[in-house]
Amino acid sequence: MKTALLAAAGLLALGACTNSTPAENASRNLSQTAENAVDDIRNAAAEVREDIANQTADLRNATENATNMIEERAGRVREAAGNSVRDLGNAAEGR
Repeated sequence: MKTALLAAAGLLALGACTNSTPAENASRNLSQTAENAVDDIRNAAAEVREDIANQTADLRNATENATNMIEERAGRVREAAGNSVRDLGNAAEGR
């Protein structure tokens, strides 16, 4: 009987060690929730960084395209102005 009581007491003690108290469960849950929130924030920040990088690249491409178009049109204007000056010179000389 004494052995049975000791065995039962040992099992109860072992059971008490493996069972968490409500406070321990709440603490563990809170810690896990905080870790999940940090992961979510990191993921959101990574997505924002990627979006900004993509938008920056798009803006850079649009700026380059606009610059190329302006340079091309400026070249056409210079060429037309040169032709006009030449035509005026020719007209002035009677050619």
